[in-house]
Amino acid sequence: MKRLLIISLVVLLMAGCSISKEKSAVFPEDEFFLIGHRGASAYVPENTLASFALAEDLGADYIELDIHETKDGKLVVMHDKDVSRTTEGHGNIETFTLDELKSLSIVERKKDKETVLGPSESMAVPTLQEVFDQFGDSLNYVVELKNPSRYPNIEKKLVQQLEENDLIQKDKKGRPRAVIHSFSEKALQRVHKINPDIPLLQLISFDEGEEAELSKKKITKLLSYADGIGVSYEALTPPFVNYMHEKGLAVFAYTVNDPEVALRLQAMGLNGIHTDKPDLVEREK
Repeated sequence: MKRLLIISLVVLLMAGCSISKEKSAVFPEDEFFLIGHRGASAYVPENTLASFALAEDLGADYIELDIHETKDGKLVVMHDKDVSRTTEGHGNIETFTLDELKSLSIVERKKDKETVLGPSESMAVPTLQEVFDQFGDSLNYVVELKNPSRYPNIEKKLVQQLEENDLIQKDKKGRPRAVIHSFSEKALQRVHKINPDIPLLQLISFDEGEEAELSKKKITKLLSYADGIGVSYEALTPPFVNYMHEKGLAVFAYTVNDPEVALRLQAMGLNGIHTDKPDLVEREK
């Protein structure tokens, strides 16, 4: 009888260990964050210092920016791996030195199909460090690792810059100063190994018309390194959001530019949205 009792207790303990352990909330649960997607990119050429400055003026809680690496090893802020959509140049970023990137972007930048002329440094392709130098602790940051497989050791370089700029900490409101997200699971796992204190969001895509759903195996894997997920807003449902929160994963939606959709997602309990229009939702003053 005693032996049976001991075996039963062991089985119960093992079962308890197999249940996904709830993560402590990295993001304050009572806040709905507006993340300036590439800055205020609806109004100003994306991923520029001007775009980030406008996002700050419009009240963004975070600015989201994308990084690549130049031929001479500098981390620069641009969404595409090819420069042709947003500048007058052509070719992949890793074929340009930083000076070459600056020279082709400082005179002309593109916003949608419109060409924006001007010699302003605020329109040039910025380095990641230039963004940190200009905005410091006045902004919080969501940094996306774009095409990380193209750039050996980019994760290590990014973590080093975050550490050197004292961004691996929380701000006065208890929000993480810097967050890294990516569609690359391997890149985020590498970041987690380098510094497990950096909040990570796994970006996930679903087919058009498909509702968000993740297997228990996938969720268990996410919990081993990520603090939340980023999902296209069209795929989100209240049960999915609630389930992710029960598991301790934050949920963010991309990319929302309709105020009615934003309010619906806020009512759904999301942690926040990425938007090209940081003034999309009126904030309490």
